[in-house]
Amino acid sequence: MSRPGKFKSKTQKPKDQTCNHTIEQCGQKLNDVYIHYKPGKATEGKERVVAFELTGTRELIVPNPLPHDNPGILPLSEYKRLKQQAHITTLEERRKVLEEAEQQKNKLIMESEQRKEALLKMQKSTKNQPGSKLESIESEVAKKNLYLLRRSKELMIEQDERVRKANGIILATKCRAIRNAQIAEKKLIEEQLKQEEQRLDAMMEQQRQIKIKKEEEKRDEQEMNKQKYVQEVKQQMKENELERLLEAEKIEAESRMINKALIEFQKDEDARLKQRREMQEKMRNEFKQANADAEKYKYLKEEEQRISDLRIQEFMRQKAEREEALEKEKALAKALKEREIARLRTTQEKSQALQTAIDEMNALRAQEEKEREWREQEKQAAIKKQKLISDLYEARKKQIEDIRNNQARSLARDEEDFNRVAKVQHELHQKDLEKQKKKIQETTSHKKELLKQINEKERERINWQKERFEDGRAQRMEIVLKDKGVEDYLQQKIDKLKDYNVPHNYIKDIERQLKLREK
Repeated sequence: MSRPGKFKSKTQKPKDQTCNHTIEQCGQKLNDVYIHYKPGKATEGKERVVAFELTGTRELIVPNPLPHDNPGILPLSEYKRLKQQAHITTLEERRKVLEEAEQQKNKLIMESEQRKEALLKMQKSTKNQPGSKLESIESEVAKKNLYLLRRSKELMIEQDERVRKANGIILATKCRAIRNAQIAEKKLIEEQLKQEEQRLDAMMEQQRQIKIKKEEEKRDEQEMNKQKYVQEVKQQMKENELERLLEAEKIEAESRMINKALIEFQKDEDARLKQRREMQEKMRNEFKQANADAEKYKYLKEEEQRISDLRIQEFMRQKAEREEALEKEKALAKALKEREIARLRTTQEKSQALQTAIDEMNALRAQEEKEREWREQEKQAAIKKQKLISDLYEARKKQIEDIRNNQARSLARDEEDFNRVAKVQHELHQKDLEKQKKKIQETTSHKKELLKQINEKERERINWQKERFEDGRAQRMEIVLKDKGVEDYLQQKIDKLKDYNVPHNYIKDIERQLKLREK
């Protein structure tokens, strides 16, 4: 029995209502089950069997041959997209679409042609007025076209071997002229540099003479300053000598005063020394008296020590006598204690033997109780094992039956799959045959088209050879005109050099090399 849905709505909605809503708000059912219901476990609502193995038991799910009837929930947008993609375009619809596209294309072409014809008519009907914008534009276009034509003609002439040779000669002549001009300019610069150096040398010589004169004046001034300095030094030496004499007299007076003070100090020192000696003699006598007193005190102390030692010896003798009496008392008490301990040990051994016998009896009773319990447990285990074996036998029997049923269902499914695959393979084989046939037809058609193109090319080649023989005279005339154009072009280059004021000798050299006549 299926349980109610997990997300049951409070308000029920009709089944045919289709709108976007949340899972909690949905109340629609299918086969008495909410369409949004999800089982809690994978085994919920499925048939299961128990399989017994060596390692234990396993719970297996029995496959359901019936199809799964739970619906797939899709949003409205996804449903519309799938519906749109599910539409299959037929051959008739494709043909119709292609025809419409072709008609639209033809319509656009016709409209374009009509607009083109209208523009041409307008241009023909319009007359160019002098000074109008259209006339200026056309004149500019015409000039530009003429320039392009002239430039293209020049480029074509430039490709001629004679023109390229002439360009090389002209370029070499230009280089030579430039080099000669540079050499002349270099010589001129060297001459100017030489003159400039001479001018600079003259200026430097003039500056040198001025500096020499200044040095002489400076030397005379230094000599005068030196003499003046010598006089000042002599004056300072005299003054220093006078100051030194005064200082010597001052030092001598100070030394006399110091000697006098030293004599007074020596007298005071002698008096203090005499007084110190008297004090030392007095202290020496006092030390002698103190030593005598110390010797007397030492004798008294030794006597007191001797008396103290005698007292200690007497005390130790009395102590030894007391300890000897105490040892005798202890020995007597120890003998009495040992006799009491022996009596107590004998009593204890008797009580221990009695307790051991009692413990052995209790142990035997406990062992018998344990053996009874063990026998009961073994009996229960044997009964349980027998029951488990019978259950395993029944489960194994059921498992074998289930396996046979599953194998039968599997064989049926395999046979059905084989038939379906065989049908698909047959259809694919038929399609491959049709493709091969179509490919052979296309190859044959392509071969015929190639042969047709080869024949057309051969006819065109024959016609071209005929036209070539007929156009020989025109080609010779064209060569003559081309030579004339090249000569004129070279002469124009020579004229340009003259316009650029190139020296006449270089121009003559170019004409000589190009073998042109002077115009």
